[in-house]
Amino acid sequence: MGKQALILTQRDYDFDIPDWAGLLIQKDFEVWSHNILREEIPDPVHLQADIVLVDLLNVEPDEVDQLIEQSVALRSRFGLDHARVPMVAIAKAKVALREEQLLYFSDILQPPLTSDLISNRLISLMRLATMRREAERRALTFKRFGVGLPVVPPPADLAEQKLLFLGAGMAFLPVQSALPGSIDSLAALTPQMAEDMLEAQNFDALIIELSDYNAHLIAFIEALRRNPSYFSLPIILVCHKKATEDGLAALAAGANDIVSFPFSERFFENRIEILVREERYRQQLRKIFSEARLLMPTDEVTRLYSETFLKAHLEAMMEDGSSASMSFAGIDISFRIMGEDQTQSIHQDSLLSRVGRLIFSLMRAEDLLARLDNGRFVALFPDTDLFETRAALRRVRAIVQLSPFIEHSSQKSVEVSLDFSLHYCDGKGGQMDVETILKDLFENPVTRF
Repeated sequence: MGKQALILTQRDYDFDIPDWAGLLIQKDFEVWSHNILREEIPDPVHLQADIVLVDLLNVEPDEVDQLIEQSVALRSRFGLDHARVPMVAIAKAKVALREEQLLYFSDILQPPLTSDLISNRLISLMRLATMRREAERRALTFKRFGVGLPVVPPPADLAEQKLLFLGAGMAFLPVQSALPGSIDSLAALTPQMAEDMLEAQNFDALIIELSDYNAHLIAFIEALRRNPSYFSLPIILVCHKKATEDGLAALAAGANDIVSFPFSERFFENRIEILVREERYRQQLRKIFSEARLLMPTDEVTRLYSETFLKAHLEAMMEDGSSASMSFAGIDISFRIMGEDQTQSIHQDSLLSRVGRLIFSLMRAEDLLARLDNGRFVALFPDTDLFETRAALRRVRAIVQLSPFIEHSSQKSVEVSLDFSLHYCDGKGGQMDVETILKDLFENPVTRF
């Protein structure tokens, strides 16, 4: 994902930035500032920012209205649409914004700021914006084929959350006190209890406490991530200081985030809200896209999107004013009957279809998987860099290769292998040549693995 932030300020920092923005640089953001009071037009590169921040920290109370008004005018003038490029206010608690002013902002962040809090929050808002943009683009593509698709915004109301806590219990009460009373928290002492509860009820997130002996908890996380039902379930680690190394191992196993104990209540609530909102929006989009896909041009064997749909969608993305960057993955699938020495080419449509649908189920709602006319698979990851794409595909490969498949004619077990080729396209740099990209994906990829 691109991480470029444009800060609108009342002061003229020239080529410098406000002191607090150094927190973003620590998290690998590219950061620029623009004096909103100057009549100069922002640099075209700066206008390609993924998020806009309005610095209200050192603004006099009677000047806040003017700065917000000018910031809103600038974003409107240069097409930094609210749904596409989030705008966030950085303000002290004493700054009281009116209700109509709050509507301009996706969030208000107040000191004390930490690098983790601010970067995690901004990254989440940018990913929500990506999903919203993809919903708009997918609607345009569906419209080309005569199907109307509602563009659902990210959920604003996160009431009736249910969280599952797993661990020895030392952090359970602090976790409960850090969260609003409207959130229902249940506790499990063992992974088996947690697994039984997950199967019986729907939870918005799983909180795992790491303290002394954690090998069984790390193995539990790995097992959850191998299960498509819990592939994207938000998992937050509450890590005691003596369990730091185990915390890193649990992150590698598939946990989303780690919070050291004792922790900031505000930061912990912030992380829960971020992960729950992202997951709920993905589930909404997944349901809408899955229902609409049945009315689209699909591959006859796998019922995944066809090459016709993929190219139509890429054309829609090129026409989109945000000029998204994206990663492509070419996927080669090979089969080997267990017990045989050599890889065999098994032309069994049902087997190929099951593997393709499993891969599709392990991708995010905003991603797209299609089967080309030549039988090859292509995955599209909007606003995702090669590093993120590679990490996601490694998880997909691990689950697919551990999943049981049977060759029907022989009733023998089949081992499935996935090979990936990657290509990155920065749509901000100009027009895309779809035919060249799809050709280079397999013949001249950026990387193979």
